[in-house]
Amino acid sequence: SGEAIWLGADMDSGDDTPGLDLRGVLIGSEGMFGVVTRALVRLLPEPETRETLLVVFDSVDQASCSVGDIIREGIVPGAIEMMDALITQAVEEAYHFGFPLDAGAILIVELDGHQEQVLSESEQTQSICRANGAREVRRAETTQQRAELWKSRKRAFGAIGRISPNYLTQDGVVPRSRLPDIMNYISEISKACHLRICNVFHAGDGNIHPLILFDERDPDQVQRAVQAGEDILMRCLELGGSVSGEHGIGVEKIPLMNKQFTPEDLQAMKDLRHVFDPQEKCNPHKMFPSARRCADFVARKQASV
Repeated sequence: SGEAIWLGADMDSGDDTPGLDLRGVLIGSEGMFGVVTRALVRLLPEPETRETLLVVFDSVDQASCSVGDIIREGIVPGAIEMMDALITQAVEEAYHFGFPLDAGAILIVELDGHQEQVLSESEQTQSICRANGAREVRRAETTQQRAELWKSRKRAFGAIGRISPNYLTQDGVVPRSRLPDIMNYISEISKACHLRICNVFHAGDGNIHPLILFDERDPDQVQRAVQAGEDILMRCLELGGSVSGEHGIGVEKIPLMNKQFTPEDLQAMKDLRHVFDPQEKCNPHKMFPSARRCADFVARKQASV
């Protein structure tokens, strides 16, 4: 109806207010419940200590198993990032960070908190990784070394241009315990569709970002890349995950909503939307499938190939 409302923490005290979590509902609505005109953020102090590790493995499976074992021990790193052999080689050849070119996979693990806790968890993490076959563990000894490690991760997508004219990426998520399964499946899909797929992703929360490499000048490659991406997301669902870990549904993943949610689930979401926006004026034609939307998707998909 257009009136301004405030959701979440109290503006003066910053304390959370009682009642339903309408702030979470608004944030998760992908712009369909209203427009945010002002946001209050809570600033947290820097952790007392950080330790950043680069762990080198001979295989993705070893690295994937290590992630699950770290979390299973009750260690919650600030971040665990994984890069497989193909992306590690591309990053090293582009930026020369000193990564071994024969690595099967690498993990970047960052621990933060109180000094004694971080030192203890670092020792545990290194032991877990070595038990899973890690052949090398490097500690960032200086702020500069830590910055270089994170720079390598942030530049990974840019390095793809050295090895492929185009890529398609996805945003599925699986339980951390199923990381070895989804990574093995991605390898199988790569062989089946005859396209290279490299992986650089947030392993600590199971949020995968497979990069399917193709050449858009070849319609057959485009079709195979799109199908590979859909197959990977469907496998995420089969493993107990989701079609999106952080980037949302938008338009592209609308046809997959019927795969993840029941008709009753989707209707409940639509009913809630109509409480906020009965005329569906805010960010229309997003997230929810319909017969027309699915038909449009098929037509666009066929046109793209």
